[in-house]
Amino acid sequence: MTNDILLSPHFKLREFIASRTAEEHGIDNTPPDEAVENLRRLCEGCLEPLREALGLPVVVTSGFRTKALNSLLAHSSERSQHMLGQAADLYIGHTENTESTEKASRRELLIKAFREVLTNPKIDFDQIILYPTFIHVSFVSRERNRRGILLAQGNGKLGYGRLSLSSALQIV
Repeated sequence: MTNDILLSPHFKLREFIASRTAEEHGIDNTPPDEAVENLRRLCEGCLEPLREALGLPVVVTSGFRTKALNSLLAHSSERSQHMLGQAADLYIGHTENTESTEKASRRELLIKAFREVLTNPKIDFDQIILYPTFIHVSFVSRERNRRGILLAQGNGKLGYGRLSLSSALQIV
């Protein structure tokens, strides 16, 4: 399998399997075929429509994780949807190395993307979590998505607050 496989018009497999931690620990982060198909569904059902709606790049910082990789990451769950290829962490439109003057606009773009996922009928999701510097989004299938909305407390270190759609739209 090549890492240049297109999962959707704007997303390649390599974006979802790249991991500095995996490289540092010699972990092969190649997903099984089922996880690749799950990543394709995530792209088609959520990430591609989000990119289209915003007109900006959606940058994946963490996608698929093998169990070995997932276990090395702080605050990762033993039930992480990343291990199934059903989740991605992302930010919008900027490189990771933004200058401090751009951080406010980066946060504004996260809020805009969060709101877009919640309100756009073309975008479906299983779970969305708003963190201070990124968004976690997952997708199972249109029939099984729970549409759970969470807000990370203390970057997830202090837990997560479950939100209703109306309360989520009030904070953003």
